[in-house]
Amino acid sequence: MVIFTIVFTLLYTYLIFRWDKYVSWQLGSTFSRIIKYLHYITFFICLTIAFTYLQFDIGLRGIWTTRIFVLTAMLTGVLFYFVANKAILNKIEKIYFRIFRFLPSVTGAFLLVPFLGVVIVFSLLGRLFDPADEIYYEDTHIRMNRSFKGVLAPPGVDFYTKHFIFEKLVDSREFNTDAIDSVTVRYDQDSTRIFVYGSPETDGMPKVISIEKQR
Repeated sequence: MVIFTIVFTLLYTYLIFRWDKYVSWQLGSTFSRIIKYLHYITFFICLTIAFTYLQFDIGLRGIWTTRIFVLTAMLTGVLFYFVANKAILNKIEKIYFRIFRFLPSVTGAFLLVPFLGVVIVFSLLGRLFDPADEIYYEDTHIRMNRSFKGVLAPPGVDFYTKHFIFEKLVDSREFNTDAIDSVTVRYDQDSTRIFVYGSPETDGMPKVISIEKQR
């Protein structure tokens, strides 16, 4: 793992400098502007979602919606300086995209930090590429899924309510997820009750999660 990381980091960094020196091919101005503005738009959306999620537990509806924006912002930022026409950039933009293309090198170097670097990088990658490995219940109003919390953290069960193009995290529990057999939901006038069967119980009774006034 360490040897692979070192080799990748050195090769990628070497590629950057060789590309700048010997490769002159680039996209036309129109496509370059499309990539540039696509990066800015998706990056701004990611920052906005990060703020609303951290402050209000609100994100875009769907498990992969936000992650598609994140991946688009990262890929367009990293690849832009390799393939785009740099003539369309002002001085600040040139510095910005030069720095952004070193993201894989920085990630590789961070992996070399003993223990802490590996934990942080793989936790972030896990949250990005495998956010919810099992959905226990989903309909047009709510979703209950097992979520990856981090390399050292046990998986948790998150409960979301859906509102138009957004969803809100309303509860998060630590269950013995391997013991969950089934889930049923009851919609009452002023609350939604989720009955989890097979999780740690008392006297055979299901664990009940009550979400107040979410309908």
